[in-house]
Amino acid sequence: MLTLASLDVGDGDELILVDNTAEGTALAIAAPPTVRVVAAPEQQSSYFARNTGAEASSGEWLLFVDDDTRPGADLLAAYFSPAPDPKTGAVAGAVAGDPTQSALVARYARARGHLDQALNQDVASRPFGVTANLLVRRQAWSEVGGFLDGIRSGGDGDFCFRLQEVGWAMEFRPTAGVEHKHRETVAALVRQMVRYGAGRAWLNRRHPGFLPGPPSPLSIPCSVAGALRWLLAGERERSSFRMLDAVAVAADGLGYLGGNGVSPPGPSADVVMVLDAFPRGSETFISEEARALERLGYDVRVEAAARPVAPARALARGLWVSYREDDGAARKLLDLAALVSAHPVRSARDLRGQRRWRAEEPVPPLRALAPVARRIRARGERRLHAHFAAAAGLDALRLGRLLGVRAGITAHAYEIFQRPANLEEKLRGAAYVSTGCLYNVRYLRELLGPPADAQVHEIRMGVDGNRFRRSTPYPDGSTVAAVGRLVEKKGFADLIEAVALMPEEARPERVVIAGEGPLGDELRELAEQRGVSDRVKFAGALSHAQIRELLEDAALLAMPCVVAADGDRDSMPVVVKEALAMEVPVVATDEVALPE
Repeated sequence: MLTLASLDVGDGDELILVDNTAEGTALAIAAPPTVRVVAAPEQQSSYFARNTGAEASSGEWLLFVDDDTRPGADLLAAYFSPAPDPKTGAVAGAVAGDPTQSALVARYARARGHLDQALNQDVASRPFGVTANLLVRRQAWSEVGGFLDGIRSGGDGDFCFRLQEVGWAMEFRPTAGVEHKHRETVAALVRQMVRYGAGRAWLNRRHPGFLPGPPSPLSIPCSVAGALRWLLAGERERSSFRMLDAVAVAADGLGYLGGNGVSPPGPSADVVMVLDAFPRGSETFISEEARALERLGYDVRVEAAARPVAPARALARGLWVSYREDDGAARKLLDLAALVSAHPVRSARDLRGQRRWRAEEPVPPLRALAPVARRIRARGERRLHAHFAAAAGLDALRLGRLLGVRAGITAHAYEIFQRPANLEEKLRGAAYVSTGCLYNVRYLRELLGPPADAQVHEIRMGVDGNRFRRSTPYPDGSTVAAVGRLVEKKGFADLIEAVALMPEEARPERVVIAGEGPLGDELRELAEQRGVSDRVKFAGALSHAQIRELLEDAALLAMPCVVAADGDRDSMPVVVKEALAMEVPVVATDEVALPE
């Protein structure tokens, strides 16, 4: 806290200390007047704490430092002399060991360059920085959804990789340095290296090929032999360092086999939601449904395969989520052995089924599902529910058969019409099937035929009438809002053509298209070619709150859905219901379930 207070800051700079201890350790200490203390005890994850601090601040830039670092007073000046390039999303500053530490383990870590940012700048052509000293542009942090919550290690590398995937650059600023207090005992070093190994394995699962794999077992005897050689030569410190190399490699290798998730607490769930990537900004209905179930008194838990590239973290807040990508190799093998021992016949049937399913879609091996099965079985959970009859639908079906529990599926759109992999088997094998509109119900019932068609139910997705309620008078202008991913099925090309066909004096003041997607450049070019780029504005992806504001200011919502050339289509867009709840007229095509 005092270290933060010693920084030279300018007008508008904020100093925030995030306390993520369950006891509120820092909150109990009197903070200097320039430092604000923010609590983040919900997750014992440093990345959750950093996100909490970023959300509590308001500046254009975010500087993250660890509580065991000592920055120089001029750290901020060093980062901005000169200012980073406009295309830079993050700047890694130097991290050096604290020269005042005299303990052997600390001297070892200093000599080996632990956390040395210079070593991270040429890693398989994709550099990264560690959050012991990392400057991040807020716009870039927001664009990728911040750091990933719920993990132990590797979140800073993942964050930097995701930044570069969406087009931001990294810089290294060696003049902006901090001194890092290293671990001082062998036990603390082992715990640190186990955590680093788990984080690197997790990073390699999310971003294959950018980091080294597990350490070679041969490096341990080589280090021990080197230690003996230096000891015989009378070089006691070098000998000790080589022995610590062996310890560090062994701990790193052990960690590489382990998991990287922060285990969330919680009781046995009444409903386990089985999902692919969560939380996606385009799938707010999933978290809304989970919270609605909780308000009705049901405990809900989420089992997701992975986190998306740009997670909408607010959607997962307060929900109990476990991620399959966090499970380590050792956990998978142990749980696989336990699953096969408990259910040998069911496991053999699953193995047989994998050969059939792989003809139409990728299928994770049984060992990948084994930790999920363990979590479900250990808590005695009996109801699984998959959103989307795609990968998650198959996962839920397999888990239900393996454990003898009920597994239901909500089918949406793309996995019904565009990429219906193993669809009929998934629907027939589910305990029940729900979908959001009669358009889909009729299609699925026709696909299944009697008597299986009776298990297909319509459950419409509603909207919160208290949240989506007009708070200002209906606007006088002629702003047209359109919301959705920039893909063919949304029909935004037709919307642009419609504006171009209108006489100049009759055109709306603005047509605001909110969303992102692969057709972004093509749609912008179309607006330019048709001479309406002055009226058609692309707002990018908006948060739920921002969409509500857009609807508040809109004279009408346009929903020009079409059936895409590859068969992809919407079913019943939720934004239409949100607009109607806010008394906004809707102009739509008569495709899919829009007439309903």
